[in-house]
Amino acid sequence: MIAVTVADRRLILYRSRAGYFASERRCTHQGADLLRGYFADEVIECPVHQGRFNVLTGKALNAPASSPLKTYPVKADESGIYVQLSESA
Repeated sequence: MIAVTVADRRLILYRSRAGYFASERRCTHQGADLLRGYFADEVIECPVHQGRFNVLTGKALNAPASSPLKTYPVKADESGIYVQLSESA
């Protein structure tokens, strides 16, 4: 996972066997920097309180995290990696 800034939004770009994914960089529980968290099997774990999120859907998987993490569609091809920030493409 790497930190990226797209249109002034601080995001994390993840790569897994299922492809590329992007999410907001801050935990929805208390705003911890998820870039310092543990990432495996499409799940990011907050480094502070161990709340976990599915990076494909943003769903909070355990307490104390209860609000979903904002995720963004990602497209990767031979010309680059693209993050869709808006609802319409």
